[in-house]
Amino acid sequence: MADHRERLSLGRRSRLTAGAIAVAVTACLGAAGCSVVKSAASAQASPSEIPLHDTPAGPSADPFAATPADHWANGAAGIVLPAAKPIGGFTTAQVESAYQTTRKLLIAADLDKTTLLGGAPTAFADLLTNASRTWFLDGLNKEGVNKAGAPLSTRQYVVSFAPGSTQLIGNVIKVHGTMHAQAATNGGSPELDIYVDYLFTYAAEPPHHPEDWMRLVSEAAWDVSFGDWQGAPTSFEPWFSTDGDDGVAGNSCGNKDGYVHPAWPSTRETEPSASGSGAPLNPYAPGQSASVTCQNTTGT
Repeated sequence: MADHRERLSLGRRSRLTAGAIAVAVTACLGAAGCSVVKSAASAQASPSEIPLHDTPAGPSADPFAATPADHWANGAAGIVLPAAKPIGGFTTAQVESAYQTTRKLLIAADLDKTTLLGGAPTAFADLLTNASRTWFLDGLNKEGVNKAGAPLSTRQYVVSFAPGSTQLIGNVIKVHGTMHAQAATNGGSPELDIYVDYLFTYAAEPPHHPEDWMRLVSEAAWDVSFGDWQGAPTSFEPWFSTDGDDGVAGNSCGNKDGYVHPAWPSTRETEPSASGSGAPLNPYAPGQSASVTCQNTTGT
């Protein structure tokens, strides 16, 4: 087997987090930094078209109404795989297998209900290589941040609300994004890279307080590489990493435990973590990059 994948880190999964100032919602990359919009699909609403709901009322029958997410697919149906074809020296079957595994990783990280509600992220861990799985599970309960301000907890690599803090509204999570494959080499060995950029929109409320409901938007921007890694029991296993392009708009700034802590509307003006800076970003636009700072958004 190739020996160029010896690291145990899964890469960075940063979190775009949010509070409220004036008529904008603030966002902070609690794990790895702020984001800047690099591009937006023509179908995305403009920042001025994304409404905020700051009045004391419970969620409507459609909590995604009047947002770009309202027209996205529900749950895993939004993760549509490209047609597989031979790429470089990889067969159609290998490309199809890589797409399917990547889809499973996305579902486990961003849609698994046990993980979302703060439970054990077993669904995600089970899809990792042996070395990465051990590292991921061993780091779940770490607290604090590194020099870049990123949580030490590996919980940050999945979307997981702090236990007891959040109830999902209904059974629908809106999903939209793309993935594509590309042949590459690493240390002279061939690998198949699957690039993904998906947005997940959640409707949530704190327990017993439906009037404080809100939406959160998570971005999963990943590079999942497939090849023969040192120590892996089988060939063509996935190696998951991110480039700091992930985030959760709607999360509070300054988290140190890897969990998502929603910045509920009732607390945004009173909590220090609800302050941000910079020109407002559109959380429904794909392709955001990260640096360590709280950043304004146009609202979720």
